[in-house]
Amino acid sequence: MTLAPFYRYVCCALIGVLTLNCSSDFPATAPYTPPSNPSDPNTPPPQFPLPPTKRLYISNDKVKLGIDLNMGGAITYLSEASSSENMINNYDLGRQLQTSLYAGPYPYSVNGKDPVYVWRNLGWNPVQTGDYFNHPARIVSYQQNQNQLYVKTVPLIWPIFDEPADCVMEHWMELKDNTVHVRSRTTVYRTDATQYEARTQEAPCINMNAPWYRLVSYVGSQPFTNGAVLENTTVDNNYRYGTENWVAILNQQGRGLGLYRANEFRFAVNDYSIPTRVGGEYAIESTYMNSSPFAVIDHNGLYEYDYTLVLGSLDDIRQFAYSQPRPATAPAYRFTQDRQGWYYYNAKDKGWPIQNELNVYWQRADTTKANFRVSSPLVFWRAGDLPKMYVRAAFTTKATVARLVWRKPEDIDFYDVPERYIDFPINGDGQVHTYELSLSGRSGWDGVINQICLLNPQNNLEKGSIMRLLSVTATPNQ
Repeated sequence: MTLAPFYRYVCCALIGVLTLNCSSDFPATAPYTPPSNPSDPNTPPPQFPLPPTKRLYISNDKVKLGIDLNMGGAITYLSEASSSENMINNYDLGRQLQTSLYAGPYPYSVNGKDPVYVWRNLGWNPVQTGDYFNHPARIVSYQQNQNQLYVKTVPLIWPIFDEPADCVMEHWMELKDNTVHVRSRTTVYRTDATQYEARTQEAPCINMNAPWYRLVSYVGSQPFTNGAVLENTTVDNNYRYGTENWVAILNQQGRGLGLYRANEFRFAVNDYSIPTRVGGEYAIESTYMNSSPFAVIDHNGLYEYDYTLVLGSLDDIRQFAYSQPRPATAPAYRFTQDRQGWYYYNAKDKGWPIQNELNVYWQRADTTKANFRVSSPLVFWRAGDLPKMYVRAAFTTKATVARLVWRKPEDIDFYDVPERYIDFPINGDGQVHTYELSLSGRSGWDGVINQICLLNPQNNLEKGSIMRLLSVTATPNQ
């Protein structure tokens, strides 16, 4: 095992039918041969070469971007127009700037193939560029004009030998000034209809060359006030609660790449360029950042997200973030067409498509675990600005109480202690009701709130229960 694939998955793991014809440009791969000792975690990786480069470029007076049709159409080249030095690392097909999604089961085997032993618990893991064995993902189609690129890809399952994933990824890229706006859509068509637990996704993951090693973000409680940033370099996985919705990696001169995602607060960064901080795009040394939201990847669903890459100085990156609409300061969740970033621990809903509500089994999927949670994405709310919250839902249950729990940035996880929750009476008649939760003045409802969840504190009354959640808002008619 080399460092390269290992660190990519430490980053993500800690902290998403049609018939397609594959392009004839891709050579046939060798027959599948299991590793000589698949149960040995120290078995070295296969020494398969990277596919030949087949890049398409777009550029303007600020940015040059390239995707590679022999690497799933992922972004493999990115530089400021004034430089010919590529920022993106391409050591293997687990690097690049790409989408990588995760769902169960764990381990995931298919067509008589088992995953590489060291990655057996990654589960179903479609990777835009290719697999652990350096087989490239298949291009279905692509389009190019002066400042736009589109690519449609059948990704591969990372830890399995040359196995196309049962999904299709599409990416739209557009240059504007010193930025690249990227929209990603994955259409899933798995035959396994099981709803697996939510996982953090790499949406996207960005692997940069060693000279870019300064890991920078703002994680404070006064966002958008030009407060001091956090900067460090370490080989440890660093989760960042990015309260200005961006993270960046810069070089010694203070220039590099920022990743901005509107209303997203969960990021991770890593530095594997130590000790030299020297190396080009095919060197093993590199650095890493991602946006890593939790998500349920449905067997028949869509997973969509967008982001902006900002090239330049820290001031350039921050200026772009400051020019965007501010993130939401209060709950305004209406579940009309999707989960709005909400996800579950030890619970399930009735699946995709989402139609005007989250239809959740209001009970533990595994009764050996203490409880279940229906969780929001990370947020940045000031408790003082949110005296009340309104939950519009229909409960079919013998339970008479539901619980809203909240977290603060300093909390490692949800704590079910009186200073972090409010219980409210519910009607289990199956009819839609609006529940008003008075939070002002409650002990613990102060400072910054960065996540909420709903659960049933009456575990003995949960069997067969259903919650149809229509909205969670700051006003009753929102």
